Amino acid sequence: MRHALGVLLLVLGGFDLADGADRTLPPKPLGALLGWLRSGVYRETYTPEPAVRVSSTAHGMHVRTWYAPSLVEDLRGGTLPFRPGAAMVKELYFDGDQTVVGWSVMRKVRRRSARGRGWFFFETLNGRTPIARGRGVGLCVGCHAAGTDFLLTEFRPGP
Repeated sequence: MRHALGVLLLVLGGFDLADGADRTLPPKPLGALLGWLRSGVYRETYTPEPAVRVSSTAHGMHVRTWYAPSLVEDLRGGTLPFRPGAAMVKELYFDGDQTVVGWSVMRKVRRRSARGRGWFFFETLNGRTPIARGRGVGLCVGCHAAGTDFLLTEFRPGP
């Protein structure tokens, strides 16, 4: 029954109805988020890094990050801290650069970053089971605190 409800929400485009949601933002409920990621809806409006790249981080051997329109706008305008709604999706490839096997997600949920509590973090290494999910997750904040408003990547979308 839960699976059928998740499919119905995807079909209706209501990825996160509880949030009154903008369908371009990663939803926070687990089922809705996994469905949103699997559907690849972020690829419709997000700006990607030029290609899959080798990563030296905890996210696996090969990654590609996609930036939400609001984050792209903030990066281009030099807006700090990033506005709520700034988001990114990192595709995780592990055994090559052709098949996505998991995702990492960051979504700014509050104006203030508050030592990471202003960010919703999510990661799954197998596309099903979360290893991190929630606001201010220590596993994520431990590394991302060194970034610019928790953004570690050096890639910046062009004009």
